Amino acid sequence: MEPERPHARYPLAAAVEIREASLTGAVLAELRNISLSGCYVATPRQIAEHTRVRIVLHNGALKADLWGVVRRQDPNGLGIQFTNGASVEDWKSLESIIHQLQSSKRQATWAG
Repeated sequence: MEPERPHARYPLAAAVEIREASLTGAVLAELRNISLSGCYVATPRQIAEHTRVRIVLHNGALKADLWGVVRRQDPNGLGIQFTNGASVEDWKSLESIIHQLQSSKRQATWAG
């Protein structure tokens, strides 16, 4: 049985850049879902569990530059737990993205 997540996850397709903290150069990946505590990205690149990574997400006018740790990997991608934003503004951008996703989910539920 999978442990209960602390925050709701929302589907979101967006391009993200992933950088391992110890390496230069970024890998492009596709964001599949996101929450305040983490995300899942589809990528053929395997990054070992417990590796510290930097994720840069662009969603419309919002940009979030976040730090996290790879918590799981599978053949399709990586589960990453967020640890902090590169700045307070980056964490606020993440909160804004999640708020938009929550609002759009509520509207879709009401419309259905």
